Amino acid sequence: MSVAEPLVARRRLSVGPGAWVLVCVLAAVISGVTLPTLPSYDPYSWIIWGREVSDPHLSFVVFNGPSWKPLPFAFTTVYGVFGGAAPWLWVVTARAGGLLGLVAVWRLAARILGPRAGAASVAGLLAAGAIVTTYDWGYDFLRGTSEPALIACTLWAIDRLWEGRRGQAFALAVAVALIRPESWPLLGAYALWLALRDPAFRTWPRRLALLAGLLVVPVGWFVPPWIGSGDALLAAHNASEYNGVLGTDPLSTELSRAIGLQLWPLLLTALAMVLIGVLRDHRARLAGLALFVLGWWVIVIVMTLGFGYPGLERFYLPAAAVVCALGAAGLVELARLAGARLITGRARPLVTAGVLAGLAGASVAAHPQPISDLALFEPEAAQSVRTVDAMDRAVTAVGGTHAVLPCASSFVAVNHAAQPALAWELRVGLQRVGTAMTRPGLDFIGPADRATGIPAAIAPTLLGERTIRRVGRWYVMALSDPRHRAADRCIGH
Repeated sequence: MSVAEPLVARRRLSVGPGAWVLVCVLAAVISGVTLPTLPSYDPYSWIIWGREVSDPHLSFVVFNGPSWKPLPFAFTTVYGVFGGAAPWLWVVTARAGGLLGLVAVWRLAARILGPRAGAASVAGLLAAGAIVTTYDWGYDFLRGTSEPALIACTLWAIDRLWEGRRGQAFALAVAVALIRPESWPLLGAYALWLALRDPAFRTWPRRLALLAGLLVVPVGWFVPPWIGSGDALLAAHNASEYNGVLGTDPLSTELSRAIGLQLWPLLLTALAMVLIGVLRDHRARLAGLALFVLGWWVIVIVMTLGFGYPGLERFYLPAAAVVCALGAAGLVELARLAGARLITGRARPLVTAGVLAGLAGASVAAHPQPISDLALFEPEAAQSVRTVDAMDRAVTAVGGTHAVLPCASSFVAVNHAAQPALAWELRVGLQRVGTAMTRPGLDFIGPADRATGIPAAIAPTLLGERTIRRVGRWYVMALSDPRHRAADRCIGH
């Protein structure tokens, strides 16, 4: 869009970020009351780490659990002072981020199309729908992962940049860098460009602000893990232990993940939109969006192939979000061009709408799985809430934390994905709850589903076992080692 943006486009995007934040927060709060609300494995671990900072009876230990992420931890540290409300507060926060991502992709798609208000609104709606169909978006939104908020920070950074709010764009880019390390090279390049080319950032206060923003990133990623585990590179080491099942041809695997993350026909319509915009209208911003997508892909692939990075699908989400905006705008633009070619007069809008419906339908038909998956996420989340509630009741039935962990050396294990939920219920750190039964203690055995994962593997030396309690589909088993009867006194009961 040119600098002299048409008045109709200005009016269409006249609702500012502050108002959208308020609307999305209110909607997220309503969702927290009306929808099943339970963090998944990673968010629950971040919440536990946040509680460990605010609770003087707990030690800050982060070497057990998922990879470290500084931005979520900043929120969960604050929420830790609210006690049992912390999980709900984090999920609501993450959902607000997810909704802001939908708003941002709507705005970006509308900007790409320019002054045609009706067409721009349709493109925005299609773009928001496309985001919802990206890999596991529904699951991530309901269960409080950081990916929907990552999309929001990325797209709002672009939005602020296109508005000329370069300082705000930089702050949002820092937020992206505190969620995903792939963005670090892009953040550094943008900061350098601001320092050298933007007159507003040639003053020392502004340059110091840039430096402070850049320093926040390594401090956030390396200092807390060093304090909590003694390993400043904990996040990288955790990532290197999981290769993401790359197969025999990692490059092919990574390309298929990048392409398949969104409805793949959108890649074609996104390319068409870029070519139309650059060749016909000389709109360099669209070329910049395309370069962003390619740059992100290259960074993730290089980190995966060269540095042992897992290269999971969700790592490509910022690029996929931009593809959704470009692709949705491309769908509308191609339909408009086709309608103009096919017919003139009053029937043209109907023909254009028909062509657009056909293109959108073909895109969905080419990749139907994400659409069908959307219907599964809410029932799955509701089942997860019931499963974890049953586990909590099992803890109560046994007698609570003091009965489960009567000694400082007592041990408890549980299904892998339920580890942070059990640690939260017992009010202990993740290091007190195992995902494999390696020594005498209590074993909470639950259903093997996405909410809880597979039950803990039991060491062959643990031969003596007895059922303590059964609550719903949960069994609480006491396992002992016949060779070390002295340890039996510290087994929960």
